[in-house]
Amino acid sequence: MSTTGWSGPAADIAVTQSAVRSLLERDHPDLASLPLGDAYEGWDNVTIRLGDALAVRIPRRAHAAQLIEREHVWLPRLAPAWDFAAPVPERIGGPSDEVPWAWAVVPWLPGVPAYDEPLSGRGAADLGRALARLHAPAPPEAPRNPFRSSPLAERAERFDDRVERLLETGVALDADLAREHFHAGAVQRRPLETWAHLDLHGANVLTRRGRLAGILDWGDLGVADPATDLGQAWCLVGSARVRDLLKGYDDAVTPLDEAALLRMRAEALAYAVTLASLEEQPYRDAGRRALADLDVAG
Repeated sequence: MSTTGWSGPAADIAVTQSAVRSLLERDHPDLASLPLGDAYEGWDNVTIRLGDALAVRIPRRAHAAQLIEREHVWLPRLAPAWDFAAPVPERIGGPSDEVPWAWAVVPWLPGVPAYDEPLSGRGAADLGRALARLHAPAPPEAPRNPFRSSPLAERAERFDDRVERLLETGVALDADLAREHFHAGAVQRRPLETWAHLDLHGANVLTRRGRLAGILDWGDLGVADPATDLGQAWCLVGSARVRDLLKGYDDAVTPLDEAALLRMRAEALAYAVTLASLEEQPYRDAGRRALADLDVAG
């Protein structure tokens, strides 16, 4: 469900097999005899395989513990309407001395991260159809992402700051063109907001033989412009596959108009700049590849 070879933020706790076994024995004793497999370190969570069909998902950072409730509360409500795979919690566990946060037992999703095996054209269309399913109306009490739910215009200063930091670190970037495309999207009207994933990088999208196998890590789930997810997906599949992405999306919903496409490109630039600004791999290289693909690399 992730890869053990990537770097990410330092963990706040060490999640050991003995701690996981103790949690299972306490909260879900009927599962405690299942063998524990490899641990897969993600950005915010660690996932430990449990038997053949399950996994234990535990926050590895305090920040993640604040987000995990979105997965525990909202995924079971939303997933029945989806036709794509997601690690929907099947059991919830409570904190302990070693693991001071809530955790979950989820289905194990077979597949390879898209950073390791990219989506094919058909896989990009799969992702488009999945996003069309996800982008449904949300109730008033739905969460909002503090960074990506707001309109592009409200994120312009952060975008400009990140562009400046990239230039200072020597990244070849046509800053004027990047700002032009970003602001062209930022001035467009957002006609609606829907549910959105809001973190569609290649570690959170699983593939199998080029097709979509699942979408992981729903901690950033919130209400936002659908163009936000589509822009992030553009960074993932690249311009060579973006028509396939949109074909899958447009087959399920009304085709995007010009304003939505401008917002989508601006969101792609915002996400590419965000990823390119990271120190951790493979996110940084993916962001810089996306900047080149979006024709703003200097």
